[in-house]
Amino acid sequence: MPTVAERPPVRTATTWHAKWVVGFGHEPADWPAATSSRRWTGRQTWFAVSGLEDSDVRVAESSRYVVLFTGVLTNASELRPGASQADAAAIVLDRLALRGSDVFSDLRGPFGLVVWDRDTGRLIVARDHVGLQPLYYARTGARWLVSPSPDDLVAQPGVSRDADAVALAEWLCGWFPAVEDTAYRDVKRVLPGAVLTLGRGTASLRRYWDPFAEDVEVTWLREEDLDHFDDVLRRAVARSFEGGAPSIFLSGGLDSIAVAVAATDLARARGQEPPLALSLIFPDKVADESDVQVGVARQLGLEQVCLPMKDAVGPRGLLAEALEMSAGWPQPMWNIWSPAYMQLATRAAAGGRQLILTGRGGDEWVTVTPYVMADQLRRGDLAGMWRLLAARHRSENLNWRGAARLVWMAACRPLGSAMADAVAPRAWHRRRRRRLLSERPDWVAPDPAIRKAMDERIEAFILPARPAGGFYQREVGLALRHPAVIHDLEETQEFGRRVGLRMLHPFWDADFIAWVHRVPPALLIRDGRSKYLLRRKLARRLPGLGLEHRGKVPAGHVFRGLMGRETAAALTRLGGLRELARLGVAEAADIESQGHPQDLRRQWGGSGRIWTLLNLETWLRQRAHGAVETGATS
Repeated sequence: MPTVAERPPVRTATTWHAKWVVGFGHEPADWPAATSSRRWTGRQTWFAVSGLEDSDVRVAESSRYVVLFTGVLTNASELRPGASQADAAAIVLDRLALRGSDVFSDLRGPFGLVVWDRDTGRLIVARDHVGLQPLYYARTGARWLVSPSPDDLVAQPGVSRDADAVALAEWLCGWFPAVEDTAYRDVKRVLPGAVLTLGRGTASLRRYWDPFAEDVEVTWLREEDLDHFDDVLRRAVARSFEGGAPSIFLSGGLDSIAVAVAATDLARARGQEPPLALSLIFPDKVADESDVQVGVARQLGLEQVCLPMKDAVGPRGLLAEALEMSAGWPQPMWNIWSPAYMQLATRAAAGGRQLILTGRGGDEWVTVTPYVMADQLRRGDLAGMWRLLAARHRSENLNWRGAARLVWMAACRPLGSAMADAVAPRAWHRRRRRRLLSERPDWVAPDPAIRKAMDERIEAFILPARPAGGFYQREVGLALRHPAVIHDLEETQEFGRRVGLRMLHPFWDADFIAWVHRVPPALLIRDGRSKYLLRRKLARRLPGLGLEHRGKVPAGHVFRGLMGRETAAALTRLGGLRELARLGVAEAADIESQGHPQDLRRQWGGSGRIWTLLNLETWLRQRAHGAVETGATS
């Protein structure tokens, strides 16, 4: 039986930092030499990087290229037998000579690359396929800057520290900023699965990986092909072991359980210590999964740390802890539960673990989006619609009133929009535009200039009414393009860095995504329940836990209850929303006049928007006070 560790929280020093900054230009170098750990000069360009010491950056160079690699190359040993993470930059350098810029599609894992090409005088910047490893850029005069830290970019001369008021206002509306935008006006995000090429005052972008592109025809798998699923998942988990001795955030959900099983089997096959299970215990009876969490760890023979929520957040409450944590992060924090999970992570670090595996991605890749019903209704496949609704009823306790609403929102309404677009595309587009703008609260963007800019950018938030590949393809592809998803994935790396651990997500492995995407929706619910691919063998492997009929445990009410209890105290501590008001992002007086948190939720759009308001205000105020530490010297 595994022991339940009761170690006190341990604060560990980070084993690497993300505070390096690259400078690149065509004019004479105007970056003081003292700031640069390394500097290279060519006939046409110069290239330098500061803050290398104690970072995770690996450097390799040839007569033509200089390569900087950050992150984890999870298929290093596949590309070069016997290689380790120390060889990552050298592996990329060797393959550049063979494949040129096509090399990026060969790499796996959370990585960022900066390549200086002496011959062409260009800087090539690339991110991993799904956007796990943070990487940003800015321009000042004739100089380009690249860094994994927005805070360090705005610390450089010529880069504005001003927040992007338009992007923050869009965030408050729930539209979310454009993918490339950050909370800083002058700092932009390198897009996932893309290569950014910087030259003399120019920047060009191309995607090197997009399995959901409209011109990519899907070759659907057959039922007999599903026997390969275990091998696909096992390879993704095996790649995650490149980061070192693992632990795993083990909930009671099928996603993390499937990863825990694969990781345990792999570790024992290799003669390694099995993962350390890290489980957060919610006090709410509906959300409490402790019986399953403990049962899984016991049957797999894993040591387990079980931490009740009340012990993980302390007397101030989760909201206060989350706001304090967010204030010091390079972007406003997305995940309000991070402080609680941070306590689990510190225990893993104290026990000598180097990485944390998660089940993130299961909801995106092994479930069926309800928008498949729009395609089914268009084909007249009423039986398929019924099977999906029945699966949702079994897996998520969907009642029939909720089912009727789901059919309207995910099938009837999209098809009605498609028909209107076919008849009168311009008129219908204008109506969709007006409807979306009408959803913007009056108190958001009282500054006319910000509101005008939002109006001009609204087109980016209007999805095609008649998607070429169908509604199922459109919705599944959003997981790789949605700003909220990308922001959240980047945040997991910052989370891990702060305790010296790598955060790896096997379900976000590019090859896993490409394979699972080819499983037809009907086979994803083959047994009449969600996540058939995971469920089909887990129940036999871990009997007696009810996994054969286990559904998703709802936790939204836990968040709403938390916000109801803790919002008033948080507002009192802040003493108002003056930074959001100063920037013209929100009319703070209108918000604060509501008083009681219940009134706030009803008037201003729910607990999620209240969290966003408090979060953005706290993050902005920290920067207004100049209290953010940066690691790169300007």
